[in-house]
Amino acid sequence: MPRPTSQADALRNTLRQLRIELSIATRRVAAVTGLNDSDLDVLDVLARYGAQSPTALARRMGIHPATMTGVLTRLEKAGWLVRRRDVTDRRSVQVEPSGFDRLTQLYSDANERLDQIAAQLAPEAGALILDYLNRVTAAVHEASARLAVDRTDFGAAP
Repeated sequence: MPRPTSQADALRNTLRQLRIELSIATRRVAAVTGLNDSDLDVLDVLARYGAQSPTALARRMGIHPATMTGVLTRLEKAGWLVRRRDVTDRRSVQVEPSGFDRLTQLYSDANERLDQIAAQLAPEAGALILDYLNRVTAAVHEASARLAVDRTDFGAAP
């Protein structure tokens, strides 16, 4: 007989389902734009956190700098971002999105649906959900950072 699902299990399973749905939506947007999932992640990080150096972007995303260079070159050629000389250090460049309004259009239906759901929440419920999601985000970030440091080989057979 299966054990009853705890609230923590239910929340974790719902977050997993959300991750799956977000992944599917991302693949569909990628297909429409001719981009791939990691390209969309780069554009999203740039839109959220602003212009930054390729090195800082690679570090933030956990991508090797050489790999990031290839991603940025591809996105720049396709018109999704621009590289500008850093005003404080003319030797370095800052990367910023240039085509994010095209992505905003693709996500507008989902954003409208999310806005409708949020409008139905009592302010206290919205605050509670925001707190939970912020704490989940921090916990996932910390666990991910630990994986990057520990790097245990889980692929090897015993």
